[in-house]
Amino acid sequence: MRNSNIHGCPAPQNITLVQRLQLLVGRTVTVFQPGFPRLTKTTGKLSNVTKTTFTVGSTVVAIQTSFYIVLNERAKRTLPFDVTATAEDIGELSGILIRVGRGFVEFVQTPGRRVPTIFPLNLFTEVVCESEEE
Repeated sequence: MRNSNIHGCPAPQNITLVQRLQLLVGRTVTVFQPGFPRLTKTTGKLSNVTKTTFTVGSTVVAIQTSFYIVLNERAKRTLPFDVTATAEDIGELSGILIRVGRGFVEFVQTPGRRVPTIFPLNLFTEVVCESEEE
């Protein structure tokens, strides 16, 4: 699977977005989606992960849309890459890379709490990584 919306990042690990979300079923997460006048924030238990949707609390989210998820657990390690992630109708997030998966990027937002953000790679998103060594 070729992603033209990801640039300068290390090769992806062999885990898909759906597989990553399935590992988190039953945990409390926060999903951010476009909303007016500002982002819609939903916190709840993650459930019902399918190939096309997942549920947070009572909110069903389509995987091929603009969203990101913030986990409520401390990030254990990061990689030496700065990340800029942009989503349609959400804007730009910056952080430090945790991992690249198949169809998603996981990173710690900076500034902010040291918790993972899961950001999808789809038609509505773009991610740029830059090595901290440069």
